[in-house]
Amino acid sequence: MSLGMSVSVQDSQLLVCGPTVHQTCGKNIYLKGYCFHLDENLREIQHFPKNQTECSNQRSDIVFLIDGSGSIKRHEFPQMKTFISEVIKRFENTDTQFALAQYSNLYQEHFNFLQFKNTRDPNTLLIPVRQLFGTTHTATFIQKVVRELFVPAKGSRSGASKILIVITDGEKFEDKLEYSDVIPEADNAGIIRFAIGVGAAFSQGKPRQELNTIASYPPSDHVFSVNNFNALKDIQNKLEDKIFAIEGTHSQGGTSQSSFQYEMSQEGFSALLTPVGPILGAVGANDWSGGLFLYGDPDKPAFIDVPSSTKDMKDAYLGYVMQMVQVNGQSSFVVGAPRYQHAGKVFLFSRQNLQWQKTSELSPKESPQIGSYFGATLCSVDLDRDKNTDLVLIGAPMYYDGMAGGVVYICERQEDGFFCSQKLRGAAKQPLGRFGASIAEIGEITGDRWTDVAIGAPMEDENRGAVYIFHGSRRSINPAYSQRIQGSLLPNRLHYFGQAIGAGRDLTGDGLPDVAVGAQGRVLLLRARPVVRVVPTITFTPNEIPIAAFECQDQDVLNKEVSKATVCLTVMMDPRFTQGSSILNTIQYKLNLDPGRMRVRAIFNGNPDSSIITKEIKMGLKRHCEEYRIKLPTCVEDSFTPINLRLNYTLIGDPIPGADNLQAILSKDSSPIFTAPLHFQKNCGADGVCKDQLKTSFNFSGLDTLVVGLTPELNATVFIRNDGEDSYGTTITFFYPSALSYRRLSFLKSKRRNVAVKCASTPSAEDDPMRNTTCNINHPIFRAGAEAVFIATFSVSQNADLGREIQINATAGSDNNGPVTPDMIHQAKLLVKYAVYVFVNAVDVSTKYVNFSAGQEDGNQTVEHRYEVKNTYTRKVPVSITFKFPVQLNGTWVWNASADILPEMNHLVQCAPEADTQGAKDFVAELRKNSILDCSVAVCKTIRCNIPSLGQKQPLEFSIKGKMGFQWVSQTQQKKVTLVSSARISYDEKIYTQKEGLPQNQANTVVEFLEPYNYLPVIIGSSVGGLILLALIAAVLYKVGFFKRQYKQMMEAGDGEVAGSPQQDSGAGPSSAATKG
Repeated sequence: MSLGMSVSVQDSQLLVCGPTVHQTCGKNIYLKGYCFHLDENLREIQHFPKNQTECSNQRSDIVFLIDGSGSIKRHEFPQMKTFISEVIKRFENTDTQFALAQYSNLYQEHFNFLQFKNTRDPNTLLIPVRQLFGTTHTATFIQKVVRELFVPAKGSRSGASKILIVITDGEKFEDKLEYSDVIPEADNAGIIRFAIGVGAAFSQGKPRQELNTIASYPPSDHVFSVNNFNALKDIQNKLEDKIFAIEGTHSQGGTSQSSFQYEMSQEGFSALLTPVGPILGAVGANDWSGGLFLYGDPDKPAFIDVPSSTKDMKDAYLGYVMQMVQVNGQSSFVVGAPRYQHAGKVFLFSRQNLQWQKTSELSPKESPQIGSYFGATLCSVDLDRDKNTDLVLIGAPMYYDGMAGGVVYICERQEDGFFCSQKLRGAAKQPLGRFGASIAEIGEITGDRWTDVAIGAPMEDENRGAVYIFHGSRRSINPAYSQRIQGSLLPNRLHYFGQAIGAGRDLTGDGLPDVAVGAQGRVLLLRARPVVRVVPTITFTPNEIPIAAFECQDQDVLNKEVSKATVCLTVMMDPRFTQGSSILNTIQYKLNLDPGRMRVRAIFNGNPDSSIITKEIKMGLKRHCEEYRIKLPTCVEDSFTPINLRLNYTLIGDPIPGADNLQAILSKDSSPIFTAPLHFQKNCGADGVCKDQLKTSFNFSGLDTLVVGLTPELNATVFIRNDGEDSYGTTITFFYPSALSYRRLSFLKSKRRNVAVKCASTPSAEDDPMRNTTCNINHPIFRAGAEAVFIATFSVSQNADLGREIQINATAGSDNNGPVTPDMIHQAKLLVKYAVYVFVNAVDVSTKYVNFSAGQEDGNQTVEHRYEVKNTYTRKVPVSITFKFPVQLNGTWVWNASADILPEMNHLVQCAPEADTQGAKDFVAELRKNSILDCSVAVCKTIRCNIPSLGQKQPLEFSIKGKMGFQWVSQTQQKKVTLVSSARISYDEKIYTQKEGLPQNQANTVVEFLEPYNYLPVIIGSSVGGLILLALIAAVLYKVGFFKRQYKQMMEAGDGEVAGSPQQDSGAGPSSAATKG
């Protein structure tokens, strides 16, 4: 019976259950349950139920409808009769009746229920049965059996299970009826149908589908298929088991569906002792939908379940676990159904109108994971022990997400229901740990007044198991576990440690609750350790450092003792612990002066001097104090921030002999760090209230105009002074347009040494029109009489739009919270201009040169001057361009031109003529100096074109084009004259400026008069000159003897040389010739 599988304790009473009591009814074995209500001495008060229910006498009427068609061979028909006989014999001594009918295209009733009642010997009944032969009309004769055999006149009994067994070897043939005409009629009559197909054809395809149609649903439970009639004996046992299962159940709603009611109830699967009586969970009731038995009256238990109309409760296991919930003195129950829709659900049952009904459901925000067994464990928690349930913990131990194996949901009470919003999880990387397989309220083990819980994970660490401790708080459970107790670290190689947990009672007599944990084959008792609290205090004498002790004049070293610190530790413990007088603890503590600073301002006066002291003491439940002297070694610059004395301590409890060497532990509420501040005395006069007098101003460092795009940075020279008492947290805040941004700070001078200024901008949104930057002036204290001068530099966006002037405001302030005076506010304005970069250039396609000759003075030529205007900067700018070009000289027209813009850009520009300019009266003299015809000499036409917006990469081209005459050239008395036009750009110089000034340019065309050339003087002169040159050359040659005839002398000289030859040849050689010479 598995006694002890579920146990419930209330006060000194115990309810112990065994939910596997076997009850044999015929050949069926049912599972019931038995529970014992015991007193504190384990004597039985009563047991539940008082008596097990007797086996139900379920009756069955069974009809065999066998196929006798010609397709069955003669030797096979007796085998079928033998099968029927063996089946009937197996139901001897039961209240089961049989009838037999055979069909082909014919029908024969061999015996009905009345005849069977008279003669129960199957052999006698089957002897006269002969095969009919013919075709197969299965549907027709199923209808005939339903209508004519399952009737009282043939012995069919009211209330008996009606079972039809159809045996056939093939598909129906030449049958006028379809199965759809007869099967619904059999269903309405509540007839459970089995179909047995003989032959290999029934393994698949249409024949198999026909068997499925004949049989009741589901076909897997009601269809048998064998290869031949001899194999029918192989299914006798299976068919018997199916029929016995039907006999042990009842029909639902007159249909062919059967189900268990209480036969497999297993009452006591869960158990609960409550003020209204013992409650037993019956997970197997109603086809394992489950339910509860409430034994308010031991003789008449009330069955509580979800209404039977809820079809989705099938196999839900309602009653798997349950817990009592109390709210304002009213008791309710939360009950788990972990297999509800394969995911799980938890129901709340309350008493309404003297009956227990389901009032709500406890569900998390997201639907429980399929297969997670949500609701397999429950625990109601009263956090503050006011007898009102605050939380319900719901375990889903089969939850899996790759990292976590199990989860526990925290459901908080809200009005009359519970809302599940948080989760508890175990250690990571335990995907199969079954965290939440057990949950228990373990009472207050930390001494903080809030109830704690323990959660088991029996399959963590490769089935060794673990138990988690979670601490309670005022409203819920802390989601971070405080302790993980591993079964692998305990002796005896435990397995499944944490499978069950019982807690909340003092079993050791020390006044503290203990926890019993089940493992495989063992139960371990975990004792709560006594929890102690340490209350530290630190006091200073004097409680402030006097001004005289830290004021520095010219010295750097002070070495003054300024205060005395008294450090006290008081140890207290949970008053429930009965061995408190035996507690002894080892406390180690460290004192640290001015922690966290690179350069400490204070040290302990000792040997050697240090800012850190470490000490160890032993003490029980008492108060212990020590004194330490503090001194300042050097001059203190920061006298605003107090000097902190930080105490760090650890406590280790010594073994307590009277409590099996149990050791005390420090409470989680006792912070191991305690800090006390030692303040500096403020220099605030007799009234103790610091009243500063701040004065500030600034200028733009000599700048009179800010040129956006040309001035990348704006410098503000800032002055601040304190004419009052010490100023704390002094600041200057600048407010300026968002087009500016703070860049850096340059310190100039201060009246005191080591005055520091740090500035930082406040983040702002992109669309904010203003920004602000705050500068901290010598934080934390800006001393009385101190002053500072520094430069704050702001970068200026080159695309900024600041209007015609910029205004910057500066406001000084402090933490002294004094009134704002006019001296603390300063504002300054600065004119703003915008840099532009626009140019005008003469384009190369302009006409460079024209000429004319005599006789062409009345003619003309087309001359064009072309200009390009462009903006090389990103800022669009409105500009005007003025063109001037000569049109008349001394009343004679020069150039009949006009200024035009390229056609595709006409819509951007508006041009208009202006008054002509008059040239010089004595233009001849001017041209003699410089042969340039421009507006200083000639009458010029002026045209002004306005460009409303000249953008970058949008150049504009203008053309000055027209006919040029030549009659005016003769008046200049010059053969060649350069005609000049000019273009000049202008803009609003109050708004815009250009580093190079106003841009201008000009285009030139050379005009030349070509005269006809007389070649006769050149020819005559050349001829005469040539003759003269020739005579001169001849005279020179004659003079040098060029014309003398010297041939005769040459011949004579030659003869003399020939005559002397032989004589010379007879000589001795070169030496004789030399001698001669």
